[in-house]
Amino acid sequence: MSKVTNNEEQEPLNCLRQISGVDENNKYILAVVVKRTYNIEKNGSCTLCSDQIPLSPEQVGYAHNNQLLESECELFPYKKYADLVVKGRARNYSGTDKFISEIIAGGRSFKMLVSGNQRPYLDNFGKIKFTEIDIVDEVPLRFDYAYGGADKEAEKKIEIPPAEYLTATDPSIDLLNTSIYRYPRNPAGKGYIVELSGEAIHNAELPNLQDPDHPITPSNIIVGNPKNWVNMPLPYAADWVNPVWFPRMAYLGLLDFSDYQFGKLKEFLQNWVEEDVFENKPLGQGFNFRFCNGAHYGLQFERRSIPADIKLISIHPVARDFLIKLPQETPRIWVDGRNGKLLETNPVINSIVVEPDENRLTLVWSGIGKALRPYLEHELKIMPFKVEF
Repeated sequence: MSKVTNNEEQEPLNCLRQISGVDENNKYILAVVVKRTYNIEKNGSCTLCSDQIPLSPEQVGYAHNNQLLESECELFPYKKYADLVVKGRARNYSGTDKFISEIIAGGRSFKMLVSGNQRPYLDNFGKIKFTEIDIVDEVPLRFDYAYGGADKEAEKKIEIPPAEYLTATDPSIDLLNTSIYRYPRNPAGKGYIVELSGEAIHNAELPNLQDPDHPITPSNIIVGNPKNWVNMPLPYAADWVNPVWFPRMAYLGLLDFSDYQFGKLKEFLQNWVEEDVFENKPLGQGFNFRFCNGAHYGLQFERRSIPADIKLISIHPVARDFLIKLPQETPRIWVDGRNGKLLETNPVINSIVVEPDENRLTLVWSGIGKALRPYLEHELKIMPFKVEF
C-alpha cells in the first residue's frame, strides 16, 4: 500500500487518519495514525487479515458493564508509551485450584495469580476465613475478575437526595460514582471491603485474578480507613484501564493527593508511574501525556523496549506456552508538510492488542511531524498524507 490520501478519502473512519495536536512540550504536531490487523497463525507468525478493523474513534464499554473498556480510543495523536493489551482468558492447563498466567514481552514478565471462585465468611468466633477454592477451567482477563469493587454495605450510609428531587437526572447516572467506599484503582472488581460487617462479608466474592506477590488474605481484606486504599493490593488484569481509575486519572493533573503517602507503593517500586504524578500543580499545568496510555501500567513499554515477540503462558486456547512473533513490517508515514510538500516521520507503535481466542493481533502506529499551528477538522479533511508498507 502506498498512495497520497487525506481524511476525506478515508471516510467513513477507516484505518488511516491525520490528526492535529500537541506533544508533551506543548509544540504543535500533525500525526498520522495507522491501524493494521493480522491473523495469528498456528506457528505464532502473523499474516495480514483480509478484513481490516477500522480505527476506534472513542472508548467503548462492554455491554454488561460500561466501566470496563472493550475498546480504547485509537486517535490520540501522541502517546508516551506503547500499550500491550491481551483480550483473552487465563486457562487452567494444570487442573489445580490456583495457577499462574503470564505475559512475557520486551524483557518483562507480567504474572497473574489465577484461582477459581472463592468467598470469605465469618467463623463461629467472628474471624474471617475463606472457603475452599472451586476449580475452574478459565477466567477472562478483565478487570471485573481482578481485585477491587465497592463496599455496597458501607455505601448504604451515604445519603442520596429523595427521588422527587432527581426527576431531571438521567437514571443511568451512578450517583455513588465518587463514593469513598469504591476502590479507585478498579471500582469494577471483586473483594473490596472497607468496613467489617456480616453482610459485607456474606455478599463478597474474592478476585479470580491477583498480584502473586500481594494476594488478598483474611488478615488484609478489610481496608479500614477509606484512605487506606493506597496500601491495598493492586488489581491485575490484561484488558484496558478506564481513564477515571487511578493512577490513570492522576495524569490529568486535576486532583490533590497531598494527604497521601505514595512513596512505598508498588506502582513506584516497579517504576510503573511517573515520579511527579502526585505533585499538586497549578490548574492546567499538571497534565501528563501518560494519561493517553490505557494498558495495565505493568504492560506499558518505553519506545526503546518494544517487544519483538510476545509469549503467552496459560492463556492461549490450544497451547500452554505460545509465542507470537510480531510482524516485521513497519510503515513509512508522511504528514502534510504544507506548501505542497510531505514530511516523512519516524513511526512508533502506539498499541498492541492480542486476541488469542480470535487468533488476531492489532497494531496501531503513529507518525508525528512538526506543525505550524493547530488545524480544524474541515482543514484536515483535505490535507494530504501518505502511508507506505
